[in-house]
Amino acid sequence: MKQLYILFLVVLFAHKGSAQVTNLITAKVINAKGIPLEFANVKVIETNQYATTDKNGLFKISGLQSNTNINIEISYIGFQTSRIPVTIKTGENNLGNISLKILDLSLEGIEINAKRNYSGATNSSLIITRELIEQTPALSINDLLNQIPNRKIQPPSLQKVQNLNLRAAYAPTTTGKGDFELSNAFGIAIIMDGNNITNNANMQSYNPGRSLGQGNSFVESGSYGIRGTGDTKNAYTGDFTFGGTDLRQIPADNIESIEVIAGIAPAKYGDLTDGAVIIERQAGKSPTYVRMQLRDNATSYGFSKGFELSPKFGAVNFGINYVNSFQDNRDKLKAYKRVNTNAMWSNTFGKYKQLKNTFSVDYGRNLDGIKHDPDDEKSTRTRFDSWNFSVSNRSNYRFNSGFLKNVSLNLRYAEGHQVSYTEQLVNEPYILYTTATTTGVHEGTYDTGVYTAKSLIDGRPINSAVNLDFTGGFKTGNIAHYISFGTGFSYSANNGLGQTIDPNEPRSGTKVATTTIGATSSERFYDFRLAVAQKDLGLYIEDVFTANVLGKPLNVRAGIRSDIQNGYASISPRTNINYEVSKNLRFGLAYGLGYKSPGLAQRFPGPTFYEIPLLNAYNGKVNESTYLVYVERYEPTNVGLKPSKSESIELSAQLKIDKFNLSLTAFNKKSTRGISTVQNLQSIVLPTYTATLVPGAKPVVNQTGVRPYAINYFTFKNDLSSDNQGFEVILNSPEIKEIKTSFNVSGGLFKTSYGSTSNTLSSKVPNTIPTDPNYAFIGVYEPRNSKAYFSNGRLTSITHIPKLSLVVQFIAEFDLLNKTISTESSRIPIGYYNSVNEYIAITNFDKANPSYGHLYITPEEQKENDLPRVIANYHFSIAKEIKKRFKFAFNVYNAFNHQPYYITASGTYQYPNSSPTFGAELSIKL
Repeated sequence: MKQLYILFLVVLFAHKGSAQVTNLITAKVINAKGIPLEFANVKVIETNQYATTDKNGLFKISGLQSNTNINIEISYIGFQTSRIPVTIKTGENNLGNISLKILDLSLEGIEINAKRNYSGATNSSLIITRELIEQTPALSINDLLNQIPNRKIQPPSLQKVQNLNLRAAYAPTTTGKGDFELSNAFGIAIIMDGNNITNNANMQSYNPGRSLGQGNSFVESGSYGIRGTGDTKNAYTGDFTFGGTDLRQIPADNIESIEVIAGIAPAKYGDLTDGAVIIERQAGKSPTYVRMQLRDNATSYGFSKGFELSPKFGAVNFGINYVNSFQDNRDKLKAYKRVNTNAMWSNTFGKYKQLKNTFSVDYGRNLDGIKHDPDDEKSTRTRFDSWNFSVSNRSNYRFNSGFLKNVSLNLRYAEGHQVSYTEQLVNEPYILYTTATTTGVHEGTYDTGVYTAKSLIDGRPINSAVNLDFTGGFKTGNIAHYISFGTGFSYSANNGLGQTIDPNEPRSGTKVATTTIGATSSERFYDFRLAVAQKDLGLYIEDVFTANVLGKPLNVRAGIRSDIQNGYASISPRTNINYEVSKNLRFGLAYGLGYKSPGLAQRFPGPTFYEIPLLNAYNGKVNESTYLVYVERYEPTNVGLKPSKSESIELSAQLKIDKFNLSLTAFNKKSTRGISTVQNLQSIVLPTYTATLVPGAKPVVNQTGVRPYAINYFTFKNDLSSDNQGFEVILNSPEIKEIKTSFNVSGGLFKTSYGSTSNTLSSKVPNTIPTDPNYAFIGVYEPRNSKAYFSNGRLTSITHIPKLSLVVQFIAEFDLLNKTISTESSRIPIGYYNSVNEYIAITNFDKANPSYGHLYITPEEQKENDLPRVIANYHFSIAKEIKKRFKFAFNVYNAFNHQPYYITASGTYQYPNSSPTFGAELSIKL
């Protein structure tokens, strides 16, 4: 990091002496009353050059090439952002006065729908502007992402982990912890103010090597909720290890814009496979905003203010947000509380204000958990608490001449503390346990079976990153090239206490059952500080230019990226090309590769312990009893764990007819090397024992022979793959002036063929052990191979009456298709293990065979999902502004309490629509 900072200073001063103003662009930024706007942000999109207006509203940017076309974006908090195309002429280019309009409901033509019109960094970028953000009731950024086409609208709620999936359809899970869901979310980069909010250092889980793998390794609650209502909840977890960043932690109040890249990201962004969400927050001088949102299940309060320190010391923007929400207001057992505060100091330096610097400090605290339920006989308590602190600095230096146009240095350090805790009462005659941590036969311990089982996972993730980026420009003939290149380094570690598990007081599911003496995977203490810190390095170069082909502009963004992740090097070519046939028709083509580094929890999951009881000679007196247990310690290395990979190709088009705007995108994305846990079944031969009880002394133990046992554990491998195809469509209509109403139609269709490379195992142990020595206990099936289809569409009407400062919005949403299909062969075993753990292959399966016929899986058991008909849902919102200072809004999801249901093939009831939820928001601008 030190070397990159020195390089930044060297480049800066190397050009400072040779600065010579050539072409100059200047303008004055004012409001509707002609008053100059100080601290307005100005950005040249192509060269990434920044400027800030002075107290007279003036800005100057030089060093631009003659006869080139650029776009200048001018923004000011509380005003509508303006984007102006400019053709640079030799000498001074004075744009005169640029008037920004105050952003309120009296403004004509405000954007209330996300747009996809080639204005972002990629062909398929979906832009969510501040205009839309202010009209959306949001408890977190997840509520703003409801604008993504072919995504089912989720009502504002903070009662479960919010992970984002893009351009994929998988069999739905109730927890969102399916292997493919986690893999897709983990591959989506959340970029805030130029920094990747990574989840690489998150290690909050039990040992994933235990039974059932990563998706079942989280700290979970017991059942909770009001009994007898049919809506009892179960197995909640607030952890989000192995997946993406929990979007609940990101408030929406101070966000200026969001760019959702579901396709091929620019070469600048690394450590991703499935897209990126680029967030820019408000910085600079601004009015005072006070917001209060009251919902049926939550209350939210927000305050923000940007004020000028002085013309010399710049401006500071400060914000704070508090949310208190409940799963059910009647019992308030399940609660989520969040407080976020941030401060951003912005200033410009130098005689010509060429250096712009933004320094940010953020702090957030989350309290998530379930209190003791009086109806729970186990007195279960669960909590998932955390705090996060980060400090970052973004510097941009603008050159006035020469090849280099801009250099930027981004630094960030983030640290947090995560606590996942659960406790419950255990009441049994006695328990068996061992604290041994080495492989071999050990004498275990008898202890009382009445105690409180406690589990605490303590994590302290640390993430730091440095990014150094350059932007240059040159011409080849009549073509202006804008070259961006740079490097980035990221560091992730976890200094938490880790899995502070006490084997003396095992929780349910990890203790040896005294009645059956069954084998089990047990737990031990694991210190997260033993995990070696993750260090990833990336380099990139990209060229952006426009060429004339047949007299029409061909816009090209082409680059290449190289990363070193977990010791593996990768090359990622990426390109976004679009051809403007006319002002009303444009076609696009994009192609690229992406790689996502494995996280610390996948690289260093910790040792796995498996216990096989060999003898339990117990007469009710500990001193006269003996418990022998075999302990198997497995140390996963995961040295060969490679970064996951995706390869995408995308076609896009935009058509404008009579003010109708149609955007269409089709894609094919192939994801390979997805990381998941794979089940390993091994056989081991161990001694058998008998014991003769001796009054007043330990039993006499004799070895009687040997027998095979099964050892079952999970390891991380690059096991997942998926092939995704689909299309997305967005259609915007012009306003019907007579009723002041416009319409928006969006939707799509996704198909995903997904599977794994490893065979799957299924336990079929009967209640009564048969005498047949070849009876199948564990079935072996071909690797997972399924297809899923998902289609969602919506029709939105927006009535905007500027004279009344009124907006009314109605959404009709339709679930069109939601289907999962598994191959017939996946239900037929290819082999099995018998009682002595001997593998027997099946060549011609016979369902009538008494030894293995019970291994056949029926379609009902596979729980294939199939939406039998179109399911509709309806949402409504209204917003009214008074004197441009007070705004009142009301919204309701599932406005008509429409609760259709259907019965699945397995006989369960499915309710696709959530219960109605409503809220009101009051905002004040001073």
